[in-house]
Parts: sequence; structure tokens; C-alpha cells
Amino acid sequence: MSTTPVIAPETPEPQSSLSPIKRIFGVFFSPKATFQDIARKPSWIAPVAVLMIIWFCLSVSLAKHADWLEISKDQIAKSKFASRQFDQLNDDQKSRAYEQAAERSKVIRYVRGVVGWPLLLVIFGGVYLGVFKLIGGARTNFVTAFAITAFAHMPVGLKELISIPVVFLKDPASIDPENFLASNPAAIFGNDLAPWQLVPLAFLDIFNIWALVLVAIGFSAADPKKLPLSKSLGVVFGVTLAFMVFFTGLAWAFS
Repeated sequence: MSTTPVIAPETPEPQSSLSPIKRIFGVFFSPKATFQDIARKPSWIAPVAVLMIIWFCLSVSLAKHADWLEISKDQIAKSKFASRQFDQLNDDQKSRAYEQAAERSKVIRYVRGVVGWPLLLVIFGGVYLGVFKLIGGARTNFVTAFAITAFAHMPVGLKELISIPVVFLKDPASIDPENFLASNPAAIFGNDLAPWQLVPLAFLDIFNIWALVLVAIGFSAADPKKLPLSKSLGVVFGVTLAFMVFFTGLAWAFS
């Protein structure tokens, strides 16, 4: 009696992962496929390194080229609390205080150039993970959330890269170290509005909005059943609105 041989089904070969460089370019040109690849095999070293290098170069450019004495005077003038304290000083004391404030600002700029992006990404990654789990029931972990957050903020890195030559083309006294590129309404109306009124306008930055959309695409790719894109967008922009309200209130309280 002859027997028919049983042919075992072919096991599909595991899909090859994109290289870090392809992922960095992929978030700009094919974000959905790129974030699907990131969700399958999370990695974050490449985007964090790129963001840190660009931000450090921009921070050094700002520290060396901006007129920190004028920046410090402008910041103090816009703060009622600081202005009241300065009004009690004589001219020599004011001059020394302005110089000390300028030196502190430059040092802080260098420190932010080193720790800024890692700290920011850890905070954002943790916040997004918590909110997506709480509201969306997302089935993911911190490593994946951190990788998505890091790659999604590459448009902000592009903004900072563009800003480096722009800083050197500007008059040092006209540089705003917190709003160095005219990519949001706050950069246009900066001299006409109170600090707390500029905060919500700064959140309307085109590069930041681009990054937020990428964050939503990334988390949707990580768990498409629990997080369709529409829901993911709602969560991301809801978190952003909460941050905007908080920082606007903080700026109002200290203005």
C-alpha cells in the first residue's frame, strides 16, 4: 500500500528590518511602513544620537552668537516679579546682575545642549505610554514607546538643523533662544504679546505638529487593533492640549 508524502507548509521567512538610517529617512517619506518596522523591532540609539548632535550644535551656535546681555534684559523686563526686584537695585548692581544673568543663561544653554533631548524623550515617551495604556488600552512597552517618540521627533531635529545657519544670519540682539525659527505665530508676534499669550502660539509650530502626527502614526502602528489612527491622533493632541494649558497658566502666574 503506497502512502502519499505529507508536505509541510513553508515557514515564512522573518521580514528583514530597516537599517537605522533608512528608518530616519523613512519617517519623512513613508512613516506608516517605517513605524510598523520600528514596532516590530524597536531601536532608539540612532535618532537620539542625531537629535543630540544637531541640538548641541544649535545650542553652541546660540551660546556664541546671541547677545545674552540683551536677551537677559528683555526676559527680566517681561517678568513682573523680576522687574520688581531689579527696581530696588542701583545702576551698578543692575549692571552686574544683568551680566550674571547672561553668563548663567549661556551655561544653561550648554547644559541643555547635552541633556535636553534625552530628558525630553524619556518624559514624553513615559507620558504617551501611560496615556495610551490608560485611554486606549495599548499593548506595548516603554522601549517601543521611547523608540516611536524618538523617531517621531525627527522633524523637530530638521527644524533645529535649519536654524543653525539662520542663527548666524540674524542680528545677535534679535535672536530669541527659545523661538529661533519663524515656524510658528509666536515668532512673528513675539514683541507685541505678553509671555503667557505666546505659549499657545508656540505650540502651533509646523514642525511640532508634524512630529505629533508621526507620534500618532507610530503608536497606531504598534497596536492597530486597539489604536486606530483617528483614536491615536485624538490621544496625542489631547495630551498636547493639556501641556499647552499647563504651561500657559505657568507663564501667566510668573509674568
